[in-house]
Parts: sequence; C-alpha cells; structure tokens
Amino acid sequence: MQNRKKMTIEDIRAFLDVARIAYLTTIDNQGYPHTVPVWFSPDNGTLIFNSGKNRARLTHIQANSKIAVTIGGNFGDSEGYLIKGEATIEADPSYLNTKLIARRYIQDENAFNGFLKSVEQEERIILRLTPYKVIRVR
Repeated sequence: MQNRKKMTIEDIRAFLDVARIAYLTTIDNQGYPHTVPVWFSPDNGTLIFNSGKNRARLTHIQANSKIAVTIGGNFGDSEGYLIKGEATIEADPSYLNTKLIARRYIQDENAFNGFLKSVEQEERIILRLTPYKVIRVR
C-alpha cells in the first residue's frame, strides 16, 4: 500500500495565487447543498472569502460549519481542487480583508473604488475556511 502525503493549501499555493472563481457550498436548513460563486484569497494555510452580513450562507454556516469549495477544473484548466473544511465567521469592520480579496480580482482603480462604494452599503464579514481535506479533481 502506498503512503500518500495529505495535500494542504500550501501544496497548491501557486494554483491558489491566481484569481479564480471559487464555488462555495454550504448546507441549507432543509439539508440541501447551497452553492454560490465567490472571490477568495489564501491566508496562512486557510482560505478567506468576504460576504455581506445578511447572506443565506452565513445562516447556513452558523447552523453547520462544514463547507466545501471547488476551484478550477473548468474547460482549459489543467487542474482543479475540492477543499473541505470548517468555516468560521469573522468581523471585517475596516474592510481590510474585503479590500485584499477584491484587489486580486479588480485591477482597474475606478472599478475597485466603485466596488468598495457598493459594499460599504452592507456590513461585510469574512468567512475563513480551515481545510481538513484537499482533493485534486479533473
């Protein structure tokens, strides 16, 4: 039997450093998967996502902190990953992490400022995924 090293976020760091869309899956109050596209950023062995405070995904995570994220695996991608783990909810009162994540996806300064103006209308929070399993998918 072959011993396989458990894959971590750091093992796929170069892949995660590219601004791709992630698909975040939570479990709703009826037990069904709830999947939404999200922006993300790697952060010290975890992944962070920003969200408005009144989104359904937060209610789902408060009831069941187990989540999964799929990144890549689209047509033309050489790889993709399914990352399972536990989510925590963190405040982001200064929008520091929200800005960090958004900057990965929005290079144009006017568009970035427009995005910040739009998100300031709603309190933002950070979801932190601490992975327990990283699986390569094709």
